[in-house]
Amino acid sequence: MGTLVEHLGYPPETRLLIITCENLGCAHATNVGSYDVLRAGIGTSASLMVPCPWAREAAAAYRGEDVGVNLTLNAPFDKYRWGPITLAPSLLDGDGGFPRTANDLWDHADTEEVRRECRAQIERAILWGFDVNHLGSHLDALNARPEFFDVYLELATEFNLPLRLQSGDNESTYGFPFRRRAEEHGVLSPDRVLRPRTADALEQALAEIGPGVTELVVNPGIETPELRAAHTGWNDWVSQHELLVDTVSIPKLLERTGVTRIGYSSLRAAQTARGL
Repeated sequence: MGTLVEHLGYPPETRLLIITCENLGCAHATNVGSYDVLRAGIGTSASLMVPCPWAREAAAAYRGEDVGVNLTLNAPFDKYRWGPITLAPSLLDGDGGFPRTANDLWDHADTEEVRRECRAQIERAILWGFDVNHLGSHLDALNARPEFFDVYLELATEFNLPLRLQSGDNESTYGFPFRRRAEEHGVLSPDRVLRPRTADALEQALAEIGPGVTELVVNPGIETPELRAAHTGWNDWVSQHELLVDTVSIPKLLERTGVTRIGYSSLRAAQTARGL
């Protein structure tokens, strides 16, 4: 079958890197940070959180960048809340928003309501004008349980979109072969996903990219009173933003390590070609 990099038209030892700004739509601070990184930094993709309060602003600022939908069924912050865009009682917690944790979601969510909500999020992003080119899962909520993964994979197949999936070594932890099932349906995914939480961890990850397709999921944001009030880790998001818009040292680092940056649009094109 060949490796993913070969499907994308590269030699098998090529180091390909997708740098995804995960929290587009979460806040004004993350909208500014994400588009900065896509337009003036080294970012190659972003994932829109459709139910979040600032998603419509993200749509208004869209200029055709590489964007997918980060299917969102949780609202993890204590005081900053959001909820479903469909009528979905099983997806609500006591505050009237999404559950804060994936475990709480799994304990109460009706899979049909999950399916309807996730499809509505994709359709709304398309209605807003986004050329949606991949699907992610906020907090990995749709990847880690087989009954929710069925929905995730079904929507990827229906809309012919690649998926963000955890690396294959997580299959034993999750207890089912999610990567094999995606492959059986012709759905592509990066070979590995890294989520550095701090600027130092991000810089180290950039220096250690190996062969294959790696996705680096980042959370750039600018410092605002809203972000400081909403998120206790706001300073890490601000530090990541500053690093990712460094137009001198980071590109030199990637050049030294032989990394080629791509977007999810490359995976979508390869997946579409495989389906012909």
